[in-house]
Amino acid sequence: MPEVIEEPCPSSVTLEVVSAPSGAAWFIEVQDEQGARRVPLSDGKLVVGTSATADVLVHDATVSARHCALSLLGVGVGIEDLGSTNGTYVGTARVREAWGQTGTVVTIGRSTLVIVATDARDAGEPTGEPLDGVAGASIAMRRVADQVRRLARHALPVLVVGESGTGKELIARALHAEGPRRMRPFVAINVTALPRELVESELFGHERGAFTGAHTRREGAFAEADGGTLFLDEIGDLPLEAQPKLLRALDGYEVRRVGAAGGGQRADVRVVAATHARLEQRVTSGDFRRDLFHRLECLVVSVPALRDRRGDIGAIARQLLQQLAADVGARTLTPAAIARLTAHDWPGNVRELRNVLCRAADGTATGSRVDVADIDRAMRREPAALAKCMTRQRAHELFRQNAGNLSAAARAAGLPRTSFRKLLRA
Repeated sequence: MPEVIEEPCPSSVTLEVVSAPSGAAWFIEVQDEQGARRVPLSDGKLVVGTSATADVLVHDATVSARHCALSLLGVGVGIEDLGSTNGTYVGTARVREAWGQTGTVVTIGRSTLVIVATDARDAGEPTGEPLDGVAGASIAMRRVADQVRRLARHALPVLVVGESGTGKELIARALHAEGPRRMRPFVAINVTALPRELVESELFGHERGAFTGAHTRREGAFAEADGGTLFLDEIGDLPLEAQPKLLRALDGYEVRRVGAAGGGQRADVRVVAATHARLEQRVTSGDFRRDLFHRLECLVVSVPALRDRRGDIGAIARQLLQQLAADVGARTLTPAAIARLTAHDWPGNVRELRNVLCRAADGTATGSRVDVADIDRAMRREPAALAKCMTRQRAHELFRQNAGNLSAAARAAGLPRTSFRKLLRA
């Protein structure tokens, strides 16, 4: 018997049909405790469950032996609950029968099934395993993992693009860890957090006396990352006056400290830059050099938003709860809670998901279980809950990640600047 979680009232749900590609191949992307895989969906009924006789075997103690069935019905997929203990969820509703289409997420126990209709020429699975330290084993993220492993061998710059909170720094660290520079330093710089007048000094170093306050010589980030990787987060915010010097370093010429006389030294650094902004628009507006843009965009890794890989949300949420356990205690998610999380669009992506889980776990009304009511309460962003969830340790981490910029760190925490300062001094 599966672990019993809860049993709300089931219902029937019909979803608006989204057209599938012409001549599409239909698949079910399964993500359970053993990772993700893609199962073809053809004529006939596909039974999903933990029984060895099920057509799709799911590794999840909260899933029934014969949990649900999926049937390809023309331009959509029929979804039928087979009397499961913990229910079948489509969106946030527990259902007996439902009609789904490409992109529909079905939650069973703590696992997810994502309906995918794709061009038959693009139906193959990625070959590699998920990246270490990057939660989520969806097909989309495993494709990113394959690309990262290919690009890690090169020394050319890489531009990582994606919305805020998608984990672009994790991808940059994976590019470093998977490549030949893994034993050398990885240096991360948030360009937005740097005072405008100190950007060149932070990146390239300065000589003693180069400007007011330069009491000692500083090597700079390029020198600190020698032989390794320099990660420049939010590269779109790099001031125009510093861009020619970065371009010169990327073109293989020397890096010269601010105030240095004569030549500098050649930079042996692999640069990985990241941005949530459209650099093409910054080029058009005159805020970003076209030649630097083309130098950076030679190799591009695009990190999908959470709403575009909803099958990963449950796995990411479980990992985040493990990370939060020291502050809020051990917590597990009910199937209804996972369904609620997968139905949300997450404009703030993983960063927003972490904050919601922290608030939900901190104030859960059901002991160690985080239920859908806890998630709904946490999504209301009550100020008292925001402050309580942000621990002193987490505040100091954000302060370091934002290079000591108090305002930027407070914005990342979702707290007023004065409240964040008090937390740092607690």
